[in-house]
Amino acid sequence: MLTKHKAFFLWTLALSVPAVAQDDESAYDKLWGKVIWYENAENDILQKLAFTGRLQGDYYHFGDETAGSLSDFGWRRFRVGFKASLFKGITVHSEADLDLNNPEPLYSKLTDTYLSWTTEGGVRFKAGKQSAPFTLGGSTSSKKLYTLERGKIASNIWFSKEYFSGLTFSGQKNKWEYLAGIYSSDHGPEFDEAFDYGCFGLFSLGYNFKENLELDNALVRMAYVKQQDDVLSQTPAHKNVTSLVAKLDKGKTHLWVDLSISDGYGSQSDLFGLQIMPFYDITDKTQAVFSYSHLRSAGDDDLKLNKYEKSLSGNTGKEVSEYFLGLNHFFYGHKLKWQAALQYTEMEDVAAVSQYDGWGFTSGIRISW
Repeated sequence: MLTKHKAFFLWTLALSVPAVAQDDESAYDKLWGKVIWYENAENDILQKLAFTGRLQGDYYHFGDETAGSLSDFGWRRFRVGFKASLFKGITVHSEADLDLNNPEPLYSKLTDTYLSWTTEGGVRFKAGKQSAPFTLGGSTSSKKLYTLERGKIASNIWFSKEYFSGLTFSGQKNKWEYLAGIYSSDHGPEFDEAFDYGCFGLFSLGYNFKENLELDNALVRMAYVKQQDDVLSQTPAHKNVTSLVAKLDKGKTHLWVDLSISDGYGSQSDLFGLQIMPFYDITDKTQAVFSYSHLRSAGDDDLKLNKYEKSLSGNTGKEVSEYFLGLNHFFYGHKLKWQAALQYTEMEDVAAVSQYDGWGFTSGIRISW
């Protein structure tokens, strides 16, 4: 019988064969081109219709001296849907999250499901289920992460369920970029719970200093979140969140930084988080990534660990530090990549007692279309 580990290995090997067998990427171009079902820029009604989605799988092994060890293969994400471009300015996009780990039922919830309109001046209005982009990890699509998962800041300060019913407008002008919106603080799988609970507002403003600093990119973005103090809200109890993100890139060298703080309400303590992530392009396809994250709670043990560490220990703490070293190989850009990482995490509680002290290894394939 084919085990999950063997299936994952064979799947990974099969995906990497085309990249080894040939230098040009025309085979990938042809394969990914098949997801475009219709395209005609001259059509006044429908300009493009495409099949969209992502498939992400991990092999992981994590160990803590007290909690023991945990290793397995798991499907992290599987989403499918469509995107249509209409009337030369309107986009309709909808995707469903499917659970391959426990496929009864297979359907879990809607993710990106919205209607958007872009003006001739480039301002985009979007209504429907959409991400709330603040913090470094929270403002990065899971398709384009340089680490295998969003970091500790995103899991503690960002609203990590990710998709919320809301109304936003965004755009870019010269060196500036901006976004403002209002979102429902619910976690309903569709739209039936929209604005039944509290709501939160998000304002984000960024400026690119690349010409001043003589870099390829030097985006600095400040985001502020204001959430209603409502005990019925399904989001984390952060009344105010301020996040400062910097993305500095020059040639093969990159440095991304996230400094985020939150003001909790109710029993939620105020939180502080810092992430420093330098990474380097070894070749045009292979990349090395390092990340250091440190978080601290001003009060109780209100910090949690990430997916696999949390499954292993289940503990919370007052202070968390993470050291991450990863390797990425891009077969077809972010659309087809292999990622592997070794990480060390330590967490202490209010009494300075160790709640987690362990190493983890993850290897994963990321596919998106």
